[in-house]
Amino acid sequence: MHQTKWVILVSAVVCFLFSAPCVLAQEKNRPVEIDQLRKEIQTLNSQLSRQQKDIELMKQYLDNGDIEAIQADNQADSSIYEQLEEKMANQDAKIASLKENLAFVYKQTIRDTGIIEQYKLGNEIYFRSSYFDMNRENNLTGEDSYENAFVNLFDLKFSAHPVTEVQFNATISMYKLWGTWNSPESIRSSDFTYSTTPSDSAIKVKKAYVDYRPAWLGGRLNMTFGRLPTVDGYLTKYRYGRPSQSSYPDLAFNAESDGLAFSFYFQSPLLQSLNLVYARSEDDTDMNPFETDPLGLEDIDFYAAQLNTTIPFLDSAAFSLQWLRVDDVRISGDDVVRGLARVHLPAVADMLIFPDSLGKVDKYTVQLDKEKFFGTRCDFFFSASWSDVDPNKKQILVAGQPLDPAGLPAEITPYTKYLYLGSADNQKSDTGWAIYTGARYHIDAENFKNPKIGVEYFKGSEYWVGLNVAGLDPFQKLNTRGEVWEIYWIQPLITPLLQCRLGYQIVERDYTSTLFGGLYGAPEKADQDDALAYVSMEFMF
Repeated sequence: MHQTKWVILVSAVVCFLFSAPCVLAQEKNRPVEIDQLRKEIQTLNSQLSRQQKDIELMKQYLDNGDIEAIQADNQADSSIYEQLEEKMANQDAKIASLKENLAFVYKQTIRDTGIIEQYKLGNEIYFRSSYFDMNRENNLTGEDSYENAFVNLFDLKFSAHPVTEVQFNATISMYKLWGTWNSPESIRSSDFTYSTTPSDSAIKVKKAYVDYRPAWLGGRLNMTFGRLPTVDGYLTKYRYGRPSQSSYPDLAFNAESDGLAFSFYFQSPLLQSLNLVYARSEDDTDMNPFETDPLGLEDIDFYAAQLNTTIPFLDSAAFSLQWLRVDDVRISGDDVVRGLARVHLPAVADMLIFPDSLGKVDKYTVQLDKEKFFGTRCDFFFSASWSDVDPNKKQILVAGQPLDPAGLPAEITPYTKYLYLGSADNQKSDTGWAIYTGARYHIDAENFKNPKIGVEYFKGSEYWVGLNVAGLDPFQKLNTRGEVWEIYWIQPLITPLLQCRLGYQIVERDYTSTLFGGLYGAPEKADQDDALAYVSMEFMF
């Protein structure tokens, strides 16, 4: 053991002795600071400009014939012309040297700035601190609940465009309550030390994808692969007052997804582009992702086809039509039921057989929007969507018979509520619908930095399946089976960097939204009135 320690110590000393000269050499030859490089570039450019002006004057002098006149009058030696030519040659050589120096400095600058100039690297920052005041009134039970919350949302977007055909985008995100503790029972893992205590290597990647648009196809085809931009719906740009983060209709699908997409571009007034998308959701209980797992369920497959164009007679409003299929929807909560059955029903726990999939869901969505509609100060959008739930009628079996939730212990029954696709028993097929519309007005008031005021309305039916699970609003209003009204004010403070948003939202629920935006479980009758007031400070750069 002692010998091992001495070997490690001697090795460390040797490494230090050999590495020290290298470190010193690097320090000695360290690149010039960026500000100094900029000054050098400016100085060299000024010298180059002066040299070029001198050459122009010499050319004018020669072109005017003054040298010939001097020689003809014998007032000067003929060598003057040769001297001027030699001086011009020297000036050309000096300019060439300056250009070489400039090229060297530019290369050094590119290296020191992370090759920003060469590869067109960039980033965008979106940060907001918000206060939410939430109140819920249950008219069926007479119970009221109240909560308020402060939250921080941070999006950091990276982009790179190294060549014409390839572009990369990634967004890492943080969305958290102020001072949230990771483990309520232990102050050692509290939010007060979260970023200063060694833990895991997790970061939250909202998007990370590459766009490849080959030149040999004339820019008619774009392939996108990675963590796709299917989150932060297209129409949220109006009430959040920021550029759109997605081209996907809000009512169709708003969730983070990994997959592959192809976009086809057309030179036609009736059809501008066609998007084909495939994404997959793996079973998180799969212990062998590259092999067959006896406990693993089917992977959920997502397919989408979206047409994009404009409508000429509606002031060239943007128009999208999308079909979305969620295929092989797997069962929800099977791991919880398995675990509880081992405790409360040990005699039948090993006889439980869960279906590998429950069926599929189709959604059809139309959407149009236009900023400054017909040249007015008003922005407008409208969207409608239909959802069709088609279960395959498979159920959980116990000794070959369907599991009866009514016969289960009270400890298990609550977890069987959302086991199946859009119903309590996976037998019934239902359709739902929703509409979503809104308008935003640009107020002409330069003294108040031209604020905006907007209003939105949403209505969803009893069997509506929203799939809007990544919505940032606390009530995720686009999953509502009922009606939602919202009014908001966007007040610029430092255009375009800083703004304040105030809003009020009223949600009237007729039926419960159930799990995953209505995908799992049967809707239940509800009579709830939710109220949400919010104020948000937002920074964009």
